[in-house]
Formats: sequence, structure tokens, C-alpha cells
Amino acid sequence: MEWAGRPGEFLLPVPLPSGHKGGTMAEAVNWRGDWQAALEEAGKGKRPLVLEIYLEGCPHCQRLARETHTDAAVVAALQTRFIPVRLEGRQHLDLVKQLQVPGAPTTIIFSPEGEELKRFAGFLPPEEYLKMLEQVP
Repeated sequence: MEWAGRPGEFLLPVPLPSGHKGGTMAEAVNWRGDWQAALEEAGKGKRPLVLEIYLEGCPHCQRLARETHTDAAVVAALQTRFIPVRLEGRQHLDLVKQLQVPGAPTTIIFSPEGEELKRFAGFLPPEEYLKMLEQVP
């Protein structure tokens, strides 16, 4: 994956080609939109939390949502094993800075106690995304 910009700089989306027919950003997974409430839910339910930071208009983010987050195995894993949270980066810049997110999409997996366990950036096809999720106990 190639990122433009300097380390620590939050990237702006690349404009989509005209006529692009991407899916919406949250079609299949019941994404939470409140970080603090999701952290509490993860702690109470003793389930790890998957946080995805995306940008509206970001082609890689749209591809992840369209191709990976609609895969039945990915949806099942996110819905049953994790508390999934999806936040638009520009609307949550404090959290982006706190977590030192260098670009979008970035997926971070946290323990039920809120400790970062794993992080990966960019688009991953369903098989690779599942492998990352399976690495979390």
C-alpha cells in the first residue's frame, strides 16, 4: 500500500473517478458509532473491539466496505466475536491523533479492557482480513 504524506500526517481522500458505483460504508456489519459506548460494551461483554478509521470518499475504504465487510465469514466473525466500531477520521480527529493513525483505512483491534492488540492499514481482501481477526484470542 502506498501512502502519500509524511509520518503522523492524516491523509485526505483521493477523489473517485466519475461514474464510480461504490457501496455504502456500512452495509452488512452492525458497526457502532460511539467509541466510548463501544469500549464499555466490549468490557461488559468480555469481547475484543475492532475499530476501523475510514474517510468518506477514500477509495480503499470504500473497497474494504464493499468487498471485505460484506463477506459472510467476515460479517459473522465481526458480529459474533467482536464489538465492531467504524468512525470517520475527520469527525474524530482527537481519537485519530491519540491512536496515531497514519492513514485510512486503519483497523485496530483492542482487548475488552481497551489495550491495543493488533493494527493493520489499507485494504485487505476477506481471506487476509479474517486471518488478522483470527490472530486475536
